[in-house]
Amino acid sequence: MANDAFDKVVNAEAWNDFCDLLKKAGEVVLREDLETSAFDRGEGLRYLSRLLRAGLHSFCENPGKAHPRFRTMPEDVKMGLDNPDNYYVGAPVDPRLTYRIRGRRGTIHYMSFAAQSQNFAAREKIAGGAGHLEDSELALAPDGSFEIIASQKEQPGNWLQMNETTSQILLRQTFLDRLSEKPVEVSIECLETDTPPAPLDPARVPGMLMGGAMYAIGCAQWFADWVVEFKDKAPVNRFHLPDPEQHRLVGGDPNIRLWLGQWKLGPDEALVIEAKPPRCDYWNFQLGNIWAESLDFKTRRVHTNSHTTSYNDDGSWTLIVAHEDPGHPNWMDTAGHDHGIMGVRWVRADALPEPKCRVVPFSELSS
Repeated sequence: MANDAFDKVVNAEAWNDFCDLLKKAGEVVLREDLETSAFDRGEGLRYLSRLLRAGLHSFCENPGKAHPRFRTMPEDVKMGLDNPDNYYVGAPVDPRLTYRIRGRRGTIHYMSFAAQSQNFAAREKIAGGAGHLEDSELALAPDGSFEIIASQKEQPGNWLQMNETTSQILLRQTFLDRLSEKPVEVSIECLETDTPPAPLDPARVPGMLMGGAMYAIGCAQWFADWVVEFKDKAPVNRFHLPDPEQHRLVGGDPNIRLWLGQWKLGPDEALVIEAKPPRCDYWNFQLGNIWAESLDFKTRRVHTNSHTTSYNDDGSWTLIVAHEDPGHPNWMDTAGHDHGIMGVRWVRADALPEPKCRVVPFSELSS
């Protein structure tokens, strides 16, 4: 097998195989059960290009699980209704090995480490998370520094539990205010190796390329299936609350419960969403497209959180999702979309109230 892979590198057949496999990724854009428009399919093709960048970044630019480092996704890669308030970094790991994570807490509002089994290149291996360790559970030094051991075998002190299927360690960092908060300084090392990564083995290249393509295919299909199921769980412009096991399977933080829904608005309609937050550490609302990407939060107001929202006198909030600004302080911009998905996160909450929704004529808001 190694000789065959080597030959495919020498004659560049590995690249042809990669291109042939990648064609299958386009099938997700044609799915009729997502009810996509030309606009949606344009975003879908861009989405596939982003997923491919992430896949190649993960498989072709990876120093190996004996030499991991925390890295962000390539710029603008989005998936799974990514949280606009979050800064995500991840490191690939081998659950048979032991890792030491060092860091300094910074001033970020919330952080959590997760040992995950999230290999979208091999869909059948997606098995959710193993251990989670969040900031309130961490023993910190006076200067905010910390050390964590990640392993299957329990360790004294700060320990992140891995299991036999763990493939990465994900660090979620949540900002209330990106302009004033400082993220975590963090590094990771494998305790079983003290040698640098080996030079590239040509025989590995075909697998690296195919892994990148399979990542794009698997991730796109996985989240398309996830979104399609929304319509069976709640009507359009309503929310449903996934059960904890489903939340775990998609790699969710156990401290976060996420109300999910599909939204759809005509050109002269607006969606009014109302809720009274429970006692919680943090909450947010966001809009996403039909591919489960967050909308353009860098240039448009497509999300809000417990720090940035204007509240009613009784502590509740009212959000307005509309194509144009009705002059409301909590207007959520649809950013050129007429449908998509949406979510409300309650973090470390003592209750999980359902946000209430109603569609109204836009004229009622702007008159």
